[in-house]
Amino acid sequence: MKIGAPTNTPKIGLALSGGTLKAAAHIGVLGALEKLGIQPDVLAGTSAGSLVTALYAHGYRYEQFQQLLATFPGLRLFDYGFPLWSSLYTWTVNHLHRRGPGSVPVVPTGLLRGHRLTKYIERLLAHRRPQLPFYIVATDLISGRPIVFASDSTIRKDAHAPLKNIPLAVTGSCALPGIFSPVVLDDFVLVDGAMRHYVPVSVLQDAGCDKIIAVNLYRLPANYIPTTLVDVLARSFDILLRESIDNDISPGPKIYVLEPDLSEIKWRKFAEMADCVRIGKTMVIEQRDALMDFLQTPV
Repeated sequence: MKIGAPTNTPKIGLALSGGTLKAAAHIGVLGALEKLGIQPDVLAGTSAGSLVTALYAHGYRYEQFQQLLATFPGLRLFDYGFPLWSSLYTWTVNHLHRRGPGSVPVVPTGLLRGHRLTKYIERLLAHRRPQLPFYIVATDLISGRPIVFASDSTIRKDAHAPLKNIPLAVTGSCALPGIFSPVVLDDFVLVDGAMRHYVPVSVLQDAGCDKIIAVNLYRLPANYIPTTLVDVLARSFDILLRESIDNDISPGPKIYVLEPDLSEIKWRKFAEMADCVRIGKTMVIEQRDALMDFLQTPV
């Protein structure tokens, strides 16, 4: 029996967290779910998880994802943003010109402009149409609010925005401040969605999902011993992130949390993306019985 067959009202939601290159583990999770006959009715993704979400909603499945990993451009997606010169230019423009309501803001670039990433996403989605409803979560740098870009009109909230430009919305959701440039889209200046919802469970709750599988790729490192002030500051931010995640995935009868152990994976090594896929897939298979019980138990 196929679990989670599509209906008019979404029943099974899949929330995919951020995780930079470690988000390849989401591919393994999706592959294992596919093997078990579990198909989500709706997806929501944050940061790197938003890219996997958009691709899956547009028909990419495990084999296609594997092909993408085999041809992943890696460093060729990096386009240096000259942040020092950009900040000087932005400061000058903002002090010499008063910008009226509705004008497009001028924002400084990060270390990476993100234009190549946007073009890459455009190529991946070219000539494809969404097959499932999906949501992309970003953060508006101006208001500080989470912004949910929706492929349909299920969510009715102030923070909801129509999904007019998928590649830009995904790039904005992935725009880690200081690394990638903020993305100006509609009336928003978008940065990493993980700043507000690392695991976008609440989005799927708002969409009316009966059961939600939440995939969280972040674990607070164990056996941590700080040796410098930088270590103390970094650990402090890690703790705040973990608190935010705990709020996102608070346990309940409607939420099943998958947390693959990626502690040995270095986020900057492209070669380890295949290991992330394997870890994600193995974890789902190991939890098969508990997961199936969760999906089949009435709320």
